[in-house]
Parts: sequence; C-alpha cells; structure tokens
Amino acid sequence: MKKIYEYLEDKEFLIQIDNLKLKDQYVKITVLNWKEEPIQEIQGIVTGGNINISGDSSMRRTLNLSCLLNPQINNITNINNLLSINKKINLEVGYKNFTSKYLNHPIIWYPLGIYTMFDPVLSSSTTETTLQVSLKDKMCFLDGECGGTLPAAVRFDRYEVLDENGDWIYEYPTFSQIITEVVNHYGNESLDKIIVSDIPLRIKKVMRWIGDTPLYLINDSNTYSMSTNYADTTGHTYQTFTYGMDVGYIYEDFICPSELSANSGETVCSVLDKIKNMLGNYEYFYDINGIFHFQEIKNYLNTTQATIDLRNMNKDNYLIDLYNGKSVYNFNESNLISSYSNSPQYSKIKNDFIVWGIKKSLNGIDMPIRYHLAIDKKPEIGNIYEVFFYQDPDDELIKAKMPIKYTNYAAISANVGQVGTYYQAIDTGYIYYWDPDDKTYKAADSSNFVKVKTTDWRSELYLQGIQADPLGLESNNYYLELINEWPKIYDLKKNSYIENGETIYTGDFLDEVLNNPSNIDYYLDFIDSSDLISQFSISNIGKRTHIISNNDINCIFEPNIPDFVLIELGQPDTAEKRVECENRNQPFIQINTEIYNLLAIGGSSNSAYNEIKMLLHEETSYNENITIQALPIFYLEPNTRISVYNKNSNIYGDYIISNISIPLEYNGTMTINAKRALERF
Repeated sequence: MKKIYEYLEDKEFLIQIDNLKLKDQYVKITVLNWKEEPIQEIQGIVTGGNINISGDSSMRRTLNLSCLLNPQINNITNINNLLSINKKINLEVGYKNFTSKYLNHPIIWYPLGIYTMFDPVLSSSTTETTLQVSLKDKMCFLDGECGGTLPAAVRFDRYEVLDENGDWIYEYPTFSQIITEVVNHYGNESLDKIIVSDIPLRIKKVMRWIGDTPLYLINDSNTYSMSTNYADTTGHTYQTFTYGMDVGYIYEDFICPSELSANSGETVCSVLDKIKNMLGNYEYFYDINGIFHFQEIKNYLNTTQATIDLRNMNKDNYLIDLYNGKSVYNFNESNLISSYSNSPQYSKIKNDFIVWGIKKSLNGIDMPIRYHLAIDKKPEIGNIYEVFFYQDPDDELIKAKMPIKYTNYAAISANVGQVGTYYQAIDTGYIYYWDPDDKTYKAADSSNFVKVKTTDWRSELYLQGIQADPLGLESNNYYLELINEWPKIYDLKKNSYIENGETIYTGDFLDEVLNNPSNIDYYLDFIDSSDLISQFSISNIGKRTHIISNNDINCIFEPNIPDFVLIELGQPDTAEKRVECENRNQPFIQINTEIYNLLAIGGSSNSAYNEIKMLLHEETSYNENITIQALPIFYLEPNTRISVYNKNSNIYGDYIISNISIPLEYNGTMTINAKRALERF
C-alpha cells in the first residue's frame, strides 16, 4: 500500500500548515491484510498515544495507541475479525486544510507508517469500546518477534550450481544479492518492497607486485614495463615498484570477502548486522510506506586522501570536508517551539590523540605502528646543539648523545662511571665513555661529535630531551617516544652548511621516508594554531588523551596507489573490461600476461592518519545534545539535518535529529532530540 502525497514535496506549503494558528487534527487508521492491501478504515476517536521514531535502531517506529472504536469490533482473538493477529495497520494524522492550495485535499494527511499490533487490550461498556494497543513497524518480521527466524544453519556468501559440464561449482553472490535474498526468502518480504542502495556491484580491488625484479611505470605513456630501457632511451621518467608494493587495481564483483553464515535460531536481522559490520557505515530500516531499505548512512563526510608532505604538515591536513548537508527544517526562533535545552559535554573534549595499529612486514612479521597528534605549542627551532652520534647495538640505529661537559679529564676520572653516558673534557676535547669491563674511561671517536641546528620542531624536542636526560633534569612529554622513534625516520646529519669554518648540520627526513611515507611506523604532529581550536590546547585545559588500539589499522599513511585498472591483453574479456573502464571514466593500463601473472591481491589500507582525523573532528566539539519541545511536525524524520537558533539557550547551527516522540493528542507537543552536526573546526 503506497499512497501519493503530492504536497509533501512542497516545503513552503508544509511550513504554512505548520504555522496555522487554528488546527483541526484527525487520525486515520486503515486496516490492511497480510499483503498490505486496505480492508477498511476504522472510524473512531483517538484518545491518546505516542509515536517514537529512533534513528539509532533498525526498529525505527513504535507506537502506543488508545482509541474509541465501533462497538462491533470486539473479538480481537478471532483472525476473521477486523482487528486481529493477521492484520496490519496504516496510520495517518491530518490537519484540516484552511489554505488556498491543494484544495483537492480537504485534509492534509501525513503518513506515519505501517505497523503490526502487539498486546491489544479491548475494553467495552454499554456506551463505548476502547482499544489500547502497542504497535511496531515491519522490522518485527525480520528480528524474530513475528518472523525472520532461520530454521537451519545457512551459508550466504556462496552456493552450489551445476556448470555446463554437469559438475557442481560454487557461485559467489554480491552483497546486494545476499541482502535481497535474506530479506525476501527468510523475511517473506516481497521483492518490490526491498531497496538496497549505495552498495556497488563492482569494486576496484588493489593489486600488488610480487616479481623478483622491479616493475616500472613509465609516466609519460602510462605503461608498465619490467625494463627501464624505454625510459632510459627516450628520456621519459618512471616510477619504480618493488616486491609487495601496490601498483593498481582490477575490477571485480563486490562479493563477501569471508564466510557469512548463520545458525539455526538466528534471525534475518542478525545476518544483516553481520553485513553491516563488514561494510561499515550502513543502516537498514522500514520507511513510512513499509519499504525495506539497506543504505549508507549519509554523514556528508569526505575523507579523500590528502597529499602527504612530512616537512609541511599543518592543521589544514586534518580538516574533514563536509558536503553542504541540506537542512530540512529551520527552527530559528520558531513560534512552534515551546522550550529548548542544551547539554554540552565537557568530557568529550580531547587534545591528545594516539592511534596504535599493526603493520605486517614483507616477511610476515607484525610490527606496532603509532600516530600521535596533540593540540600543543611547537617549540622554537634554530637552536644549535653539540651532539655525539653513536651506534646503538640494541636496535642498530645511529642515535644522538650530548656529552656532559667537565673542565678537565681529571674531573671525569673522579666521577662514578655510568654505562651509556658520555663525557667531554674541555681541556682535551675528547669524549669519554665508561667501560664497565675495564672499569675505566676510554676515549670515544670524536669524529662523530658535530653541531646540529634544528630545522624541525620534533628534532628540537628530541635534542632537548637528550640534553636533560643525563643531568636528571625534567625532559618534555614527548622525549620518551622520540628517543626510540625519531632516528628511524629522521637523519640529524643530513644536509649541512659551513659557518665560520665549522660544519653545521640541519637534518631532514630519510630519503626512503620522503619517497614512501606509507612505510613508516611512527609519526608525531602538533596542531599549533591561533584558530578557534587553540582554545582546547594542552596549555589551556591540560592534557586530555584519547588512545585507540586497533589491529585493523595497518599503516600510518595510505600508500599512493597509481589510479589505473590493470587489464590483461589477449583475453576473451579484454575488450569488455576496456568498455567497463571507459563507461566509468576510469583510467586503465593494458599489460601483457607476463606482468599480469606477477600480480597478487593487495591489502586494504586502513590508515592511522584517517583515524586521527576522525578523532580530531569528533572530539574537538562539545557534542551538544539538544532537546526541543514543539508543536507536532509529522513529516520530520530521524538522521536528517535541521537548523536551530535560540539566543537564550546558546543553541545555534545545524543539528542531526536522532529521536522523535510525537503525541497523538490534539494538544500535545513533540520532543526532538538532536546532536550537533559537526563542521570543520
């Protein structure tokens, strides 16, 4: 049963109805059969009731209803009765049309959903019959309450079919096919009432190079070659890809990547929840017309990979773009509202974010990775430190030390020896270290004792800590992580200049780090800004840390994968794949079989960088929850955007509706709960 309400698309007209000072309210209950065909409208008077609409639940609508009925409707245990266990209800609420528009609609009806009855209570007297009943939307036919229970164990990600030779083979349905099948077959929902959207039938899958020799992408011609001869002879530039690096994509059906099964007694909803967990940001529900939807949650986020420049990261790298989510209703100082309340949450504010993950090396070893972002003041750079470099035998890194300076060697000899501490005697110029075996001080190689001028603020923190550590002074909050991690990605002795006859080193990131930042396993960054976000800096409100440890995060930054679909030449479907790419405006490269056979499925990249951006976006807002009491507006839906402005309660901006409660009494007020729609900080 689907009615057409043409006026629901006319926003100006709906606002005109909302603002009518005189309103006559009506309630229409249409009884439907099991196929949702109308049987009869119940004539009666609604004496009470409440509709609750939740945007956080698959059971979107529930209803409590009290009404006076025709006395003949009295045997609710008889399935042949007008109201019984095998009937459904379509509910509409309307206002008398006092305007000059849509005169063919004397009552402006608003659809409020299709429901199934639960726990009815019928009370009769000599004068009237009263029905009190709880109702739920059609999700109860999928969650096991009224249906949707699986009678036996079922596997959904594959099924067996006979091929042309009479052999049994496996077919792998797409996600869209699985969802449609489980709702139709096990939930008994008709196919014309199932809408699966925002799930592609075909996806781009990452491919990596597994050849023993490098693969070269010739930039100017967009071709792949296993030899550099073409580039060398023509002067064209090329990119080099070694074993394990991602080199492009292939198109394939979007099928379930792992086993998807359910046991006897599980429900359709439990299967849909498993699919939701695989896909991520999705939801499913029944709309007001009884249509099932499985779709992506519209959060308007754009998380397109930004270009990474490790030398020049700034606050703009952490911005999350929001599409201009269109507000469906404007409550700015509306005369429909009777009260506002605002609940900012101080506990939601964070300014120190650490994301841990696991990266798998080429030899299969799991390695921890860490991204640390803080809203903090960057130290001044340009200071010069005298640094002694030594080989750390534990992790084979060249690390820095700042020797404790003494006036002469005798002063050093009188000091108690400490393993790992270096001393410089001013009179000799040599650096000495304590040898625990010989119990004496020995001269170290002073050729590695150089002057370093800091050009990166992390080097400043690193060297400040090295300077403070041997003297027992308090180092900065970041030294303990930098002492082990910074030398892995940054060379203090890289780049130099001559000043007054002395060599001054300025340092820089290692070449392999600059060329491929996705391979690093640590990064530290500060947002040091005079913008509004600085109000949440560590110096202003103290350190408020949020740590996430997630083994699904497998890289610091996403690798920069060439955006080409790779098509093998000389195959029966080569032309078909070219047409597919052309229809999608997708660049492609045709490669020979020798190269194609040295490709393997690559891994999906879940970067700590994107997780950090989301945390920063979500936790530099007070996450305000507002509550609005207003005259009923029957066409509002959860998970839609509204604009609100009220000076007295300091409520302003756009909010996303999370829950709505609508009374059916003519003089009741609706309650809207909404959360602030996060914007750019």
